[in-house]
Amino acid sequence: MEKYPRELVTKNDITKQYQTEQWIEPVNGIITSSCGERENPILQKMEYHNGLDIAVAENTQAVAVKSGVVTEVRNSETLGKVLKYQTEDGYTVMYAHLNDVLVKKGENIKQGQIVAMTGNTGLSTGPHIHYSVWRGDMLINPMQFVNLKYTEDVKAEYLARGVNLP
Repeated sequence: MEKYPRELVTKNDITKQYQTEQWIEPVNGIITSSCGERENPILQKMEYHNGLDIAVAENTQAVAVKSGVVTEVRNSETLGKVLKYQTEDGYTVMYAHLNDVLVKKGENIKQGQIVAMTGNTGLSTGPHIHYSVWRGDMLINPMQFVNLKYTEDVKAEYLARGVNLP
């Protein structure tokens, strides 16, 4: 018999402790450019594209794909208005080409919270959101985190790299 009572811990409590949020889409749109080697449509040269471009109407609400803390809000000549945040489970997420960022550096954000309005800022061919994900210093293709339609061009970009999309 134990001298001191233990806290009652249920299997449900343990599951909650280690449970992480599932990924959600930042917007509901169509993927028009892949993450990886591709031809830059403005500069007409091959380059490495560090995220997905998702076409949506200008000023579409963009939401946080996971909960976290805003680490950066800035303007860039090429990326336009940029938002970066660190998720609670250690990913860095970046949105670019935004018209407006609705959160501030240091702010805690919740999954599904509206954090920005999409736009056509920086070097851009039309209204969209650029969506990038890193884990530490490693870029991760966000395609695995979304369930969105994509163009035939995107399918061809992946096929050229030996990846067959469904």
